[in-house]
Amino acid sequence: MENQSQPNLQSVQQADLRNLEKKKKRLQQFGVGSALYALFYTICLYHNTSGITYPFFAGGTLLFFGYLMKKQECSSTEGQQTKMHINKVFLITCILIAGILNCTTDSGVLIFFNKLLMFVLMSVLFIQCWQDVTAWSIAAYIKGCAVMLSGAVGSMFTPAGDLWAWWKLRPAKTEKKDEASDKKRIWRSVGIGLLIAIPIAMFITILLASADAVFCKMVYEILTFSVDLDMIENVWSYSGILFELVIVFALCYGFFAYNTTAGNIEKIKTLAAVDEANLDTYIAITVNGLMCVIYLLFSGVQIFGLFLGKMELPAGYTYAAYARRGFFELVVVCIFNIMMVLFTMAYFKSSKTLRTLLSVICGCTYIMTISSAYRMLLYISSYHLTFLRVLVLWGLVMIAVVMTGVLVYIYNQRFALFRYILIVLTVGWLGFSAAHPDYWIASYNIAACSEEKAYDSFYLTNRLSLDAIPALPEEIYNQADTTRYWRRVRKYRQQTESLLGIRAFNFSRAYAASRIDDPVTNKR
Repeated sequence: MENQSQPNLQSVQQADLRNLEKKKKRLQQFGVGSALYALFYTICLYHNTSGITYPFFAGGTLLFFGYLMKKQECSSTEGQQTKMHINKVFLITCILIAGILNCTTDSGVLIFFNKLLMFVLMSVLFIQCWQDVTAWSIAAYIKGCAVMLSGAVGSMFTPAGDLWAWWKLRPAKTEKKDEASDKKRIWRSVGIGLLIAIPIAMFITILLASADAVFCKMVYEILTFSVDLDMIENVWSYSGILFELVIVFALCYGFFAYNTTAGNIEKIKTLAAVDEANLDTYIAITVNGLMCVIYLLFSGVQIFGLFLGKMELPAGYTYAAYARRGFFELVVVCIFNIMMVLFTMAYFKSSKTLRTLLSVICGCTYIMTISSAYRMLLYISSYHLTFLRVLVLWGLVMIAVVMTGVLVYIYNQRFALFRYILIVLTVGWLGFSAAHPDYWIASYNIAACSEEKAYDSFYLTNRLSLDAIPALPEEIYNQADTTRYWRRVRKYRQQTESLLGIRAFNFSRAYAASRIDDPVTNKR
């Protein structure tokens, strides 16, 4: 029995040793790079989410991840790489543009969605380096990216295990062991000596302090100290920097540790595999047929009631009041229609009848989109622009363009619908963000007001960002009671006056700071 167990024990030990060596190699591959990236990330973005460093962060992230991915030799073949080349160039270009736009605006909504767009584009770009996404559907992309990112978060503690493996495999020399043993003996002896000496020293010090007043005063001054609140604040700030360094390092390391493991790559490929559309077509025909009846009836009301004005309105309704309501509900229905059509195409067997019904739903969605836009324009003509109203109009344009791609996909399922939607939404949002809508909102609202009707100065000064400053008269943004603008400018000036203030430089805020007077100091 002992002879049989001996080979098994040796094989287990060899397997453990190979596992430790694998972890040590991974630490050597990703450890230093992840640490440098964490430092770079913290320098660029710590307490600075929309400064001049954001484009550098975007470019540096692409260079760093590209370098490590190239070292790992992406799993795609040369032919696939050539085929995806144009797509990757588009993704990289849009990521850089979004990073640049982040430091040119003061609008929190634009900054948030610029970051969200960068995150989505980076996820799509990175997953293409490990997977062949040629035949992937929209659902496959979503599942693949979700598994890739959740796996990275779940692998955040991998660096600790790899560091432990490196420590166990460090070269062990007899002399070093002896020296370590001798050092342990010395420290143990010193510790025992301190445990004995401290109570004795305290007792003797108390007796001597009682015996001599000068010695007592000296001991009192040594043992008393004051708390520096600025020092505590600095320590708290340094703790935040250290925490961000550790988190970014762990996420970066976990991302590569998870996504470079062969088993995980295969797992993502399996989970994101295209599901066959095998559900009974008659279920989809029934559901979509009923929806078509409702949508056709509603579309007829829009054509004859709203556009042509030939239907009798409910009691108490004027045409203007009827036309100016319901646009938000219609936007929700349009988005639901797109999702319903995509779900039907993905999970139900196709047929001529089903394609006809889906085409009718797409056509009705166009009518709903036009109806919602028409209602919104009527509302704007009476109540002027707000950021939400402009955003709704942009969203309606995007819905119409996306629905066109969906309509093509109904009759040609080889059409790259995900790539089409990604390009449309990316280009559309970058254009919307680059336009600085707050500027145009302020310009329109001021120009639309006649001499008899004053513009809403409260909205212009309290609901818009500093992007609107170039369109506003000086008497508006330099009013004594206009607190929001100058407070934002003062905060920006405080950020840029520090040693690393150049990080927080923002083109929109810098222009506003050159125009707005501080009501406290009366300086620009």
